Amino acid sequence: MKSSLLVVGRYLAGAGKGGSLRRIRGAVLSVALSLIPLIVVMEVSDGMIQGITARYLELGTYHLQAIAGRDAQEADGEILSRMRHLPGVDLAVRERQGVALAYSKQGRGGVTLRAVPPELWDSDPGLRAYMEIRSGAFDLSTEDSAVVAAEIASRLRVQVGDEIKILTTRSLAGDSLMPRVSTFTVRGIVSTGYQEMDKLWIYIPIGRGDRIMSRETSRQLIGIKVQKPFEPLEAISRGLRGVLPQGFRIFTWNDLEYAQYVSFRTTRYLLIFIMALIICVAAVNIFSSLVMIQIEKREEIAILKSLGMSGGEISAIFIILGFLVGCVGAFLGVAAGLALSVSINEVIAGVETLINGAWGFVRGLFLLPNAEEHIRIFNPDFYLEHIPVTIKLEELALAAGFSLLVALFAAWLPSRNAGKIRPLEVMRKH
Repeated sequence: MKSSLLVVGRYLAGAGKGGSLRRIRGAVLSVALSLIPLIVVMEVSDGMIQGITARYLELGTYHLQAIAGRDAQEADGEILSRMRHLPGVDLAVRERQGVALAYSKQGRGGVTLRAVPPELWDSDPGLRAYMEIRSGAFDLSTEDSAVVAAEIASRLRVQVGDEIKILTTRSLAGDSLMPRVSTFTVRGIVSTGYQEMDKLWIYIPIGRGDRIMSRETSRQLIGIKVQKPFEPLEAISRGLRGVLPQGFRIFTWNDLEYAQYVSFRTTRYLLIFIMALIICVAAVNIFSSLVMIQIEKREEIAILKSLGMSGGEISAIFIILGFLVGCVGAFLGVAAGLALSVSINEVIAGVETLINGAWGFVRGLFLLPNAEEHIRIFNPDFYLEHIPVTIKLEELALAAGFSLLVALFAAWLPSRNAGKIRPLEVMRKH
């Protein structure tokens, strides 16, 4: 092994004829460049999925929901108090949800009407953490108060202090529906940072919601938040069933949005698989580089074997080269991938600025007045406005380990062939 290391050192120093050092550098660069997109995809996609999931949990589905059936009795304050005192439960609030039509003098649109307790903003830290108040306040202290999501406010063209009207329906005998128009004053405009949510919600006080949304055209639920939402929730669910009146069913956040979360995870795994294939392509570069080094060094290898080096020691030279290529390439790739991941928002903004600058020049040069003025790389209708990045050391270790294994595998075949070189045959040809 000592003699093999000495030969590897000569190759790395560029000694002897041929371009061994240049080829090794190229192999290292191919590993590093192939690892960068894998690191970026793992860290950025994970952060994006967690960011969207956290917003759904804290702002939409709660951690658990107790949904009332048609014949369920109303959950009173005593039941809610008993739920809050269960081990692991932080919050239990009653909510009524229904579909409505919101309109103003300037616009209209369908919305999800959420009737919640006026003190929800003060009692729910998760709501405060993930919801941004664009203007006004989350104020539901009066019966005519409404807090409007940013996209709905934009669609209705309203600001804080403006009036909006909300059309709801109630069922009459014979399956007929009676419309009802209610007037509210916008007290706040809020944003979740995810436009799919900002297109949906208007918050109103729970008392007013009970009156304008009938049981037949809305649903009653109790939103529950716990201390550890990502751990198994079966024990807490059993405790809640013992407190709730009959007619309620318990659902976890994973039950409520199962299809969407599976879609997120499947997309992430598919992207990681595609990025991993790029590393396998880099293995071809390692293989070809080591084969070329072997061809260039055939005379030196023949001389070394004539001087007493075994076939195993010759093979070890190329295994060590593959190992070093994998290690250095993995280190450079992980470092560059991390640097790109943590600054991904700034990178995207810079690229968008360059693209829109070039597009503005082309639009003005060819006089394209109807062309889209602003190009977005990530449409905020489907992605977060700001991508959170989470760094997981175990994922980085797995990516680096995979690239190292690929490099060793790519070095294995050239190392076997090098160990089988026969000095006499080489000498005869030269």
